[in-house]
Amino acid sequence: MIRWLLVVILFFVVMAGAHMLIDEKGYVLVSAGVYTIESTLVSLVFMLVLACVSGVILLKIVSAIWRVVAGISKRRGKKRIARQEAALEQSMWALINGQEDSLNYALQKAEFPEKWRDMQCAIQAKAALYAGKKLVAREYLQQLSEPAQSKVSQLWLAAEQEGQALESLAPQAEMKKATPTQLHAYVSALLQAKDWDTLQSTIVQRYKQLHWGEAQWDAFFNDYFSAIVQFTDKDLQALQGALPRGLRALSNNAFMTVCVRTGQLAPIRKELIKLLKKGQVVELAEILQYLGGADIELRKLVQSKLKKQPEQPDLLFCLACLANGEGDHSLAAKIFDTLSSEPWQVLWQHQAQQAFAKTGQFEKAYLLLNDQHN
Repeated sequence: MIRWLLVVILFFVVMAGAHMLIDEKGYVLVSAGVYTIESTLVSLVFMLVLACVSGVILLKIVSAIWRVVAGISKRRGKKRIARQEAALEQSMWALINGQEDSLNYALQKAEFPEKWRDMQCAIQAKAALYAGKKLVAREYLQQLSEPAQSKVSQLWLAAEQEGQALESLAPQAEMKKATPTQLHAYVSALLQAKDWDTLQSTIVQRYKQLHWGEAQWDAFFNDYFSAIVQFTDKDLQALQGALPRGLRALSNNAFMTVCVRTGQLAPIRKELIKLLKKGQVVELAEILQYLGGADIELRKLVQSKLKKQPEQPDLLFCLACLANGEGDHSLAAKIFDTLSSEPWQVLWQHQAQQAFAKTGQFEKAYLLLNDQHN
């Protein structure tokens, strides 16, 4: 563009120069419609050069103003982005550290960058759940985009929206190549939604894909069996027996624990007696520490064993648990008075507190409760 402009100027300069050399002014007549311009060639060249110079100066002034305006806008944009990134960073650290107040402050300080807007809604929902505001959490979750809604199943569950969680998780979990994370979330949603049939079939068919360790299976079966006893009238023993062999072994500890807590000792009586006869009294005591029922046959066997070992602390504790289960709290309290001369074990805490509270020895029960919290 500038090259062609210089060529045109040079052309007029040459023409003007030629006329000046032959001592002629060079007459120029420009007519456009009703308008007519008369001038000499030298004057015309001078006006063109002046116009070009003025144009260049004007262009530079406009460019300078534009750079100033654009610079201000750019600086504001950078400051806004910096505030957004700072809010995102502070929110993530507050979320990691469980600092509810800091999280709310960071979320109110600035909006997240556009690409993290779904993340902001999810964090705001989590903050609302921290504060116990489930209705507010649901509102934030509904603002998520559809792809993002399928990634926050645990928040849907915490907000008591099991249907929404299952709706988003089911298509992914039902795929043959579903990831362990997707299956884990789906199983948790089914457990919370109390969809027992689907949960049982999913566990039986897909348990190898979960890649859980013993601790994870133990925690799951504890929750599963406890919920079954609490919310259904299903036979717990039949339910455990229907599991694959590998899962039955993994579920055995949880099965025994739930049976003991609920006082259903008949299905596990043989195993408890086996532990007693083998001298595995410590293991038996650990199982009976939360006993919620009676078993006369097991109590007689423990008393028979105590005749040979009358001061064995673990056997005494087992008898106290069985006495509490039968409602004989006076006997249990006497046993714990005897055990108080021994080094106190955390294992004894729950049953001792129950025995002392039931026999009106509230000061002892209070001291035990206070020690438990300390």
